[in-house]
Amino acid sequence: MTYELNESMADHGLSLPGEMHVAPDADTLYDDLALVFTCLGQEADEERGEFHIALSGGTTPWPFYQRLLIDTRFRAVPWLRTHIWIVDERRVSDDDDLSNFKSLRGSLLEGIPTPPSQVHPMMVTRDAPDVLYEAEMRGVFGMPQGLPRMDFVLLGMGGDCHTASLFPNSGAIAVKDRLIVVNDGPNVTPPARVTMTYPLLNAARQLAVLCVGAKKTEALQRVAEQMKSGPDPVNVPITGIQPTDGGLTWYLDRDAAGIKD
Repeated sequence: MTYELNESMADHGLSLPGEMHVAPDADTLYDDLALVFTCLGQEADEERGEFHIALSGGTTPWPFYQRLLIDTRFRAVPWLRTHIWIVDERRVSDDDDLSNFKSLRGSLLEGIPTPPSQVHPMMVTRDAPDVLYEAEMRGVFGMPQGLPRMDFVLLGMGGDCHTASLFPNSGAIAVKDRLIVVNDGPNVTPPARVTMTYPLLNAARQLAVLCVGAKKTEALQRVAEQMKSGPDPVNVPITGIQPTDGGLTWYLDRDAAGIKD
């Protein structure tokens, strides 16, 4: 299975780091992302025998996850050989409505055949959850040192340009020697979070930033403006997503891209 997406619409005026795919509407965008995801899964399975993905919670990716479940075009995802990691999580129980894992469970995990041992929720209610999650990840990858490489990471972006739980002017922004950290404090939207760090995210083979709807336009324009002078992770955290040896693609619908009829 291969993918060739339709050429992105050119009149959005945005210049973002990496590549951009702009679809005419949200439904098409979710289909396009699902096609790319399926092909990446097949490639990872063929080349390495397993597919490591890091997913985000929230409502924006729900339609994408639902397509993976119900659309026969995407049945080729190698779920039995997939490891599912969580990009970030609030420090709440997994039955709390604020839990990203609860969102993922309801939108995707309950409908796929991935073995439970290959689904890796963050242990956010335990002491030192960042240390525990990093240790689990290193054990699964067999890497006591170095940076594990996710095959696919799905990110979103908030109105303040945060991604994962890397908030502007928050402590996790400066971390360079950890895969996972707890992020808390006055600049973190409560409750406290556990998040992947820039080094781990930027080691991924493919990162996708999914933005849908006109409410994202202002933040995207801010990112584009900031990138004229270079990344500023402290104030515009998503500009810290700079893959070291992988790809970054922004998946936008025309409303997010600010395209007018």
